Amino acid sequence: MIESGKQRRSVGFTTKIVISLLLGLICGLFFGESIQWIKWVGDAFVGLLQMAVLPFVAASLIVNVGRLSAETGWKLLRISLLVLCGLWMVGLVALAISIQAFPVWDTGSFYSSNFNEVLPSQDWLELFIPANPFGSLANNAIPAVVVFSLGLGVAIMALPNKSRLLEPLDVAVDALARLNKLVVKMTPVGMFAIVAYTAGTIDLNQLSLIQGYILTYAGSSIVLCFVVLPLLIAAITPYRFGELVTTLRDPLIAAFVIGNSFVVLPMIVEAVKKLQDEHEREGVLDALSSPQPEYLVPLAYPFPDLGRILGLVFIPFAAWFYGTSIDLDRYPVLAGVGLLGSFGKPVVTIPLLLDVAELPSDIFNLFLASGVIAARFGDLMKTTHLVAFTVIVSCCINGVVRWDFRKLALAATVSCLLLAFNAGLIRSYLDVSFKEQYSRSDLVSERQLVFLNDRVKSSISSQVTSVQDDWANGNSGSEARLDIIQARGALRVGFEPGKMPFSYANADGSLVGFDIDMAYYLADDLQVSLEFVPVKMSELQTHLEAGEIDIAMSAIEGTIEQAIQLPASLPYMDVTLAVVVPDHRKRDFRSKEDILKIPDLKLAVIKNSFFADRVKRLVPTEFEVVEMNSASEYFDGRDVEADGIVMSAESGSAWTMLRPQFAVANPLQGEIQVPIYYLTASDFAFEKFLKNWLALKKADGTYKRLYDYWILGIDASSPVPRWCILRDVLGWQE
Repeated sequence: MIESGKQRRSVGFTTKIVISLLLGLICGLFFGESIQWIKWVGDAFVGLLQMAVLPFVAASLIVNVGRLSAETGWKLLRISLLVLCGLWMVGLVALAISIQAFPVWDTGSFYSSNFNEVLPSQDWLELFIPANPFGSLANNAIPAVVVFSLGLGVAIMALPNKSRLLEPLDVAVDALARLNKLVVKMTPVGMFAIVAYTAGTIDLNQLSLIQGYILTYAGSSIVLCFVVLPLLIAAITPYRFGELVTTLRDPLIAAFVIGNSFVVLPMIVEAVKKLQDEHEREGVLDALSSPQPEYLVPLAYPFPDLGRILGLVFIPFAAWFYGTSIDLDRYPVLAGVGLLGSFGKPVVTIPLLLDVAELPSDIFNLFLASGVIAARFGDLMKTTHLVAFTVIVSCCINGVVRWDFRKLALAATVSCLLLAFNAGLIRSYLDVSFKEQYSRSDLVSERQLVFLNDRVKSSISSQVTSVQDDWANGNSGSEARLDIIQARGALRVGFEPGKMPFSYANADGSLVGFDIDMAYYLADDLQVSLEFVPVKMSELQTHLEAGEIDIAMSAIEGTIEQAIQLPASLPYMDVTLAVVVPDHRKRDFRSKEDILKIPDLKLAVIKNSFFADRVKRLVPTEFEVVEMNSASEYFDGRDVEADGIVMSAESGSAWTMLRPQFAVANPLQGEIQVPIYYLTASDFAFEKFLKNWLALKKADGTYKRLYDYWILGIDASSPVPRWCILRDVLGWQE
């Protein structure tokens, strides 16, 4: 009696896991970022899990496939492919419904540092062909290991004395399974460490930006794992909805917390075997004819699963995030590439899909940041997918699948309604909250200078100051420009208004931009005040030669005329030639060849810019060029007949933030880089000083900080330590 009482009071494995999750969450929230040291405990636990899993998968496949007859193997192959296709269809339907979670929203995007990058390519042969099986094992190339194991298993099928090889391999499989069970017993400790580290270090700001994707992916995965698949399985097999959910419990919790479905394969195998054993005792299944989950689970693992398919929702999310749309003719290509790419890693597939959909690749950084949370829901779906595959294939082999179409139709209807309800809830939330809190136009119109401008006094001249004013103050025109600036106590900077993101007025009327910020740093280093002088680029040479301005800082593109008449100077940045067009016309500007097909092409350019000077040579066909005084003339619709405006991608991206109905097209794929300069009149000493000053600003990180802030849109503020109870509530930590 005492012994049975102790057994009743013992804490179950699931309870231990739940307790470790709660304790890890509390620990992470209490200590915050100071808990980072515990990461090694979680890494060690995951490493121990990985230690025996891949050898277990390889040995299990070889043994169990080799034991089959040719007839049984062919039957298993046919059924497995049909079941996989059925599960993929479920995933595609869920994906189509989940896409509806994103409300209509027009916005724009900052320039991407990956605008002209060549995307990494997946080596499909290396992924699937085990040229060196031992290398595939060493590099965790799971598809290649599975192909090798299946091939060896098929070869063993026909051997007359195969039992002599299979018996010792059976012992190895049992030993590896026992080793996995020993490691699994450490799950509560490993999960505590993983949850504590995640809760203490996760970047909430990044997650807030990508919440639309996380909410959609997480909500749909929960509905799929706990409702849709159990309902569909229960509709066609003898298994009941409740016992399916119970069977999934422990593997799902482990996969979610660890963030790796591969290392919980032994747990999935054990859960399915337990479920089968119960029905074998009831006489529903035949123990002799039931395929073993030891090889069914690894057999399905390398193939695309529900998590990978539903993960493609990131591409429509990215389009929504940037306020653009994906052309209908792109969806078949995206579906095909996405399905094939699901065999590989998302870090390779997602950038490729972003390129196919013509979306800025810089959002991939947010995808990586979301991996802390989203990938765990992917592991939930992977685990459920493997259980569903194993259970359905097993029932098909046993001949106990019941095709009750009325029950199946009811399950499908309930599933679609729940997925649609989930998408509708998320859509309502994003429509009323996220869009209001995250206005991209504010990121441009309300941007402030990085420089602490109280150290440098500045003013904006209403007109160009005459050089005679300097002579009246005792400065000779023959003096060096640096001496004149120091004697005057002010640096006169010529700029072109409305040239985002280099020099423009923000919402409160302040003059801001990359070049304006650089001007403040230049004046600060010279220890003088600033006088900004608005000038027209057509009159720039006159102002410089007359000494009316000391320097022009306003993203001035190099032209042939300037190369002849102005002194030599090094560019401080290269910008990329692009075409900004209305959103619905972007597909017409995918490539130079597409542009040539446009009838009566009419392109706008800005007067006296590099683009006005060279655009005729870029597209060798008859078309009309419209010269404008500023980009605002085009974006404000003062010449609506132009098909697009040729300008730099950096400037065009900033304009799309304020005018989200436009998009930046990259027809030349970054082939033409345009240098931009800070220009001065001929003065060797000043030119040398400026060259050295720019080198210093790049060396001390000022240039990069301003580039990231103004061009890439990365916040320049110092990172704020994560909130934690220890510091922010108790005040026990500085």
